[in-house]
Amino acid sequence: AHILLFPPVWGAGTAATAAAAGTDPVLAPPTGPLPSAAQAMRDDLQRIVAARDLKALRAHVREDTTLSFGGDTGPEGFDAVWLSDPATTHELWRVLDALLALPGVAQQEDGKDLYCAPYVFCLPYPADIDVFDAQVVLGRDVALRAQPDLQSSIVTRVSHAVLTRVDDPADSATGWVRVRRASGQEGYIATPLLRSPTDYRLSLAPEDDGGWGIQYFVAGD
Repeated sequence: AHILLFPPVWGAGTAATAAAAGTDPVLAPPTGPLPSAAQAMRDDLQRIVAARDLKALRAHVREDTTLSFGGDTGPEGFDAVWLSDPATTHELWRVLDALLALPGVAQQEDGKDLYCAPYVFCLPYPADIDVFDAQVVLGRDVALRAQPDLQSSIVTRVSHAVLTRVDDPADSATGWVRVRRASGQEGYIATPLLRSPTDYRLSLAPEDDGGWGIQYFVAGD
């Protein structure tokens, strides 16, 4: 089966056209209900993560589950990526908590409903924004500030906009990301209020035996 490891791209529709015209494209979280099969898989994963049930999570790793772009697949790949030491396993739960805090979407494959998360990766994004530089604003009326400081003046506010990251050596030290709007306007947004499409993402697929498995759980490119 085909596995989508990169987000789909908008065609020459209104959102992409708006971005070219200087208006920020928008990638809003889905609000409608998931199909029952996709919702059931998400709920099961949520229970596993809440319980920190490593054995149950590993049981959903298939032999062909993609876990990195370095060739790590299947249960052995899962162990190599996430079970090397307690700190790494702790990070696994943090990553999954953050991922499941965001909505996901249902996708179709071979007539079956899959669950893909988070929406920041799964929904199409603007063709004229490089996916590796894209930063999706996770809320409404999020402050874009002149400097990486909560006391700094607010340049403007943006809602669910897809912005472009601008390299800034201060980012990692301050917990802020410098971003550029479609108009060229720049400023800083606090890191927790943004997410990259190339951050961790996963896909859950139903199995023939009635269970489900993880198609991929990866980050980066």
